[in-house]
Amino acid sequence: MKPNVKKAFSLLKAEGCPVREYNAIHDNDRGYFWIDAEDENAGLWLDYYNTNLFFGSDRLNEILEEHGLYWEWYNSAYGCVYDA
Repeated sequence: MKPNVKKAFSLLKAEGCPVREYNAIHDNDRGYFWIDAEDENAGLWLDYYNTNLFFGSDRLNEILEEHGLYWEWYNSAYGCVYDA
């Protein structure tokens, strides 16, 4: 991972965000890492079916923006993180 991506991933993980690394080499279509929307703690960070969290929590977006990243839904089960 690039340094800014690693920092964002580590900070999110430390704060309890359900971030996940890919186990295999992947293409850029799925970003650097993903956020598991099906994890029991995901509702604090993002929720596909909740209009208040559909675009992610303020804290999620703040951390990603500080590190030059953003996220978007890949499907209702997870969001992928990309360069801004």
